[in-house]
Amino acid sequence: MRYADHAAGDSSDSSGSSNASEGTSLPRRQSESDLTAEPMRYADHAAGDSSDTSDTSEENKNKAVFTEDDLLFPPFSVVKKPKRMLLLKSFLWGLSVVLVSFALFFVYYLISKNSPQSTKQDNEKIPYNRTDVSYAEDNSLPDAPDVSADPDGPQISSVHEDSDVSTNTVHDAYQKASPSVVCITSYQSGSDYVLDKLGDGSGIILSEDGYIATNSHVVNDSVNTGVMVTVFDGSQYLGTVIGVDKKTDLAVLKIDAHKLTPAVFSDSDQLFVGQEVYAIGNPGGSNFSNSLTKGTVSALDRILSNNGYVRYIQTDAAINPGNSGGPLINEAGMVVGMNTSKIVSTNYEGMGFSIPCNKVAEIVNELIRHGFVSNRATISIEGTTCNLYESKLKNIPQGMVITAISFDSPLAATAAKEKDIITHLNGVRVKSSYEFIDELSKYRPGDVVKIALFRAATDINRSPERFEVEIKLKDDSGS
Repeated sequence: MRYADHAAGDSSDSSGSSNASEGTSLPRRQSESDLTAEPMRYADHAAGDSSDTSDTSEENKNKAVFTEDDLLFPPFSVVKKPKRMLLLKSFLWGLSVVLVSFALFFVYYLISKNSPQSTKQDNEKIPYNRTDVSYAEDNSLPDAPDVSADPDGPQISSVHEDSDVSTNTVHDAYQKASPSVVCITSYQSGSDYVLDKLGDGSGIILSEDGYIATNSHVVNDSVNTGVMVTVFDGSQYLGTVIGVDKKTDLAVLKIDAHKLTPAVFSDSDQLFVGQEVYAIGNPGGSNFSNSLTKGTVSALDRILSNNGYVRYIQTDAAINPGNSGGPLINEAGMVVGMNTSKIVSTNYEGMGFSIPCNKVAEIVNELIRHGFVSNRATISIEGTTCNLYESKLKNIPQGMVITAISFDSPLAATAAKEKDIITHLNGVRVKSSYEFIDELSKYRPGDVVKIALFRAATDINRSPERFEVEIKLKDDSGS
């Protein structure tokens, strides 16, 4: 008899409870088949305990005591819910969560779709370089011209000052030069949705049809940089960078415009220390466009770096960020240089530098024709100057110390190494890196030259060495 039946009998036959329970003991452990087929529920067992309240202590003594087998294989077990029911409930619960989430998202989508903010965001996701349809509110900005270097493009020439300009006022000079100055805003190339502004600079109009000169760093030293040009009357144009030359920090770009006012270039060889000059540009960007500052020529033929490709004009006319690429003019309103840099330090004041206009014209004409500086020789190395003090201190000769040799350098196939000192180029003594560059500029790609080098003593080479290598100069290609 199952325990549930026993409990039911106790509750129904209260008068004969003692007789019914007399001589009755708890069932022994059933077989696994019995337990599986007829599991006793814990609820039935509890019901039997609560209903059988008339048992005496004597009768309880007659009940069997649980054995170790009974503990290992109890006659009752807790009923567990079937796994199928649990899985079904879990699935239904998850499905309801997904449906509710989808419904909330759909409601949000319907609300946001009709809002002005959503419309703005949708428009911003359209790539700016699409040409099949225009999404711009103002279509007055002309497209950037599809142009490249032009061998027949305009060329810049210097003009000698034959007239007396002593009677000219600063205002006269400004009125003549300012229409030839533009503001250049550059943008990171390759942006589809967000145009990353790189900065603002200045430029000098070279021709009526839109050729403009500026600094290479203004256009991020790349022909792929996007540019927008604002001219003197406020008109704006998209521009195309024709060519850049990082060695001289010069670049040329083109806009699709006509009847512009080109600048007049003076002869920078006529400059002298103490001469009054004026800087025009856009310090701080277009908000301060065509600003003029006054100064003098502080010095000539200044060298700012080891490359030696440019000898700069030093001036105390204020040159600020945004002035780069703008003109330095004389009292006649003629361009004598292009403002390019300044010494930024609390210990210095009034030290700005400009590229002489003769060098600007030389490089710009090459960029207009070819897109790079053609017929310029190089040996593709980097170096610094071993000055007189270091020479005396280390007992080594003055010259150009090689700091890096490019893999495609003509020197890479010779015995030359880094830290070697170049002392002669085709028999001409060079005591610095810029003297070496000056001498190298006399040769053309394909020329064969001899370079004399000095190698200081080391732990491996106990004594210093002097040797000579012969190389064939390569084309610089404007890099």
